[in-house]
Amino acid sequence: MNSVVSARQLTKRYGRATALSSVSFELTSGQITGLLGLNGAGKSTLLSILTGRLIPDEGQVNYGELALANTPIACQSRFGFLPEGAPLFDDLTVEAHLRTIAGIRNLPAGQIPGDVDTALTRYELSGKRDTTIDTLSKGYRRRVALAAASLGKPDILYLDEPTDGLDPFQRDRVLDQLRASRGDQTLLISTHSLEEVEALCDRVLVLHDGRLVFDGTLSELIGSSSDGHIKQAFQALITSGERAA
Repeated sequence: MNSVVSARQLTKRYGRATALSSVSFELTSGQITGLLGLNGAGKSTLLSILTGRLIPDEGQVNYGELALANTPIACQSRFGFLPEGAPLFDDLTVEAHLRTIAGIRNLPAGQIPGDVDTALTRYELSGKRDTTIDTLSKGYRRRVALAAASLGKPDILYLDEPTDGLDPFQRDRVLDQLRASRGDQTLLISTHSLEEVEALCDRVLVLHDGRLVFDGTLSELIGSSSDGHIKQAFQALITSGERAA
């Protein structure tokens, strides 16, 4: 498998506080990677740097042979991003919103209708295409945001808490849809749900206090626990990270 994203020695400071400290890893084509960490671990800062919304104080991000700092537009065409609390155009219908986002992302005009239909079908929104967004439930709004992130079927998807606000049925359906992306797309999913990581991910990155304390397969993470449970393995990593700090 090929590396599609390379992060090297990423460091970000806010005054005297260090949000990320020399974080390095690669994302491999076709894999689903879970990004875990407690609140304040640096997950949102990392996603902002990977997507070019934040400039690191040190280090760099490469998409294949392209450096994000030097070719941001070319790099950004390779990924879709679902941020936490993704904003939506509340006065538009679902279909109009997706068409607007497709235009903002400069997708070819002839491609937009098909891409919008694909996104509506994938996230089971076809019955809501003419519904105004501000009348939708939180769960449906999240699905619209997921559909928008997937427009154009980018090679890479960055998803920040993708199932936030979904009821158990919707959550399971979205996990099935994301699981179906394995092999075709590279996904990095930031989540607080250990169960979702266990159900979905091939690989896991664990951040603690801005440092990368684990980078390995899900089986390696689970195997590091004496009882073979992901919760205990995660807690042990955080404890050891606190001792090392």
